[in-house]
Amino acid sequence: MTEKMPLLLITRPQKQSEQLVDNLTERLGGPPKFIIHPMISIKELKVNLPKKLINPLIFTSQNAVSILSKKTSQRGEAYCVGLKVANLAKLNGFDVISISETVEKMIGSGLPERCTYLRGEQITTDIASISTAKIDEYILYTQVLLELKNKTKHQINKGCIIPVYSENMANHLVNCLSGQNDFITVVCISNKVSEPFKKYGFENIIVSPEPTSEAMIDALAIRL
Repeated sequence: MTEKMPLLLITRPQKQSEQLVDNLTERLGGPPKFIIHPMISIKELKVNLPKKLINPLIFTSQNAVSILSKKTSQRGEAYCVGLKVANLAKLNGFDVISISETVEKMIGSGLPERCTYLRGEQITTDIASISTAKIDEYILYTQVLLELKNKTKHQINKGCIIPVYSENMANHLVNCLSGQNDFITVVCISNKVSEPFKKYGFENIIVSPEPTSEAMIDALAIRL
């Protein structure tokens, strides 16, 4: 770690932020210069699940896998978006039969006629509205937005790099960083996630070549 190394501000929930640091440390051969400042917390919601969910199950987030695994002993076949989601599903006893890089690719490859989607309240792509499959949906959690502390604002006032994985977080960051974006670089997982920054005049915007965690690691590693 050197003083010339860019500062990385990681705003994901604590466990996901630590996972990102571990991945970057492995990729770089040493730890990046970073601040973990979660600006989202995950709140489980009360949900009445049936005694038996219709298989296969669809998981697009690690949060959904973790929460469902605690709420029911049912396991079965699962369609997953992202390797990390798939690996966690396998670890929790699900039979992962499909892994797609993105939600769009999963839908494009075809879903069974009946299935169950376990998800959060905030989603980027509404699977049920664009797929021809009959999908039962259960909302397991919501994202609670947290403020950026003044101490952290002071630490990043000379510049930093912020990875951004969701449109929800992009909009939140735009509000929190109003008037403080000249020296901030945002690395966004997709063009859709980058739109709020473009709308509000952020100049240093980088979009990952692929909307995957692995491509985000590559995009960040080049700049650290």
